Order: sequence, then structure tokens, then C-alpha cells
Amino acid sequence: MAKFTLEEISEIKVVIKFYYLIIDGVNGYKEFENAIIAEGKCDHELNSIQAIMEQVADRKSLTEKKFKDTTPKKDSVKEYEIKSKNLSVYLFHEKRKGRIIVVGAKKHPKSQNKDILKFRRIKKEYINSL
Repeated sequence: MAKFTLEEISEIKVVIKFYYLIIDGVNGYKEFENAIIAEGKCDHELNSIQAIMEQVADRKSLTEKKFKDTTPKKDSVKEYEIKSKNLSVYLFHEKRKGRIIVVGAKKHPKSQNKDILKFRRIKKEYINSL
């Protein structure tokens, strides 16, 4: 079983706390972010993602084009997707902590379902580890 830890995102300092989910010592979101920066095509969109996180943390209302509740009907743990033009970030809400960022991905019709399944598998493993 994977070892999970949380790292608070210190840049976001408002009402709702945000955390990176660290799995076996690896921050999957930071790896995604570094890959996007290295590629150089969508790196400017990371600023948009960060701004949306800050708005969510400050309880501002956003359109579904930017921040969407993706929770399956019978799931009690809320899931969300933060979106920019070419990027998606998948996160969930843990009642005792706040928003936990699991994974980021480039939007692509052929891989989006796979990205969501990966996110839900990791979320389930994390919840079961508590």
C-alpha cells in the first residue's frame, strides 16, 4: 500500500486550505507542473490554475468552465476539476483538512477518462488509508 502525506500549499492563504497529495515521497502535481514548464507550450496556464485555486480557497463563485464538481452521485467525498484551456487538475475535499490536489493532466479526449479513473483510484486509496 502506498504511503500518503499532505503538503500544505503555502502560497494559498485564505479560508479553505489546499494541499498536495504526496505518494511514497513523490508530489505528482509538482511533477506534472515541471513537465508542463519544460514543454513550454501551456506553462502560462499554470498561473490560471493557481488563480482559480486561490479563488476557490477564498470561497468565490466560479463557472463550471473553470471549477466543476465532478462527484459521482453516491460518493460522499466531493470531487472537483479545475480547468484551463488545455489543462485539468483533479482534487477532492477532505473534511478535516481542505482541498487535496491529486493529479494534473493535459486535456485530451482519448486520455481524460483514464486520468479521472487514476484520480479516483488514488483518492480511494488515500481515504482507505485514514
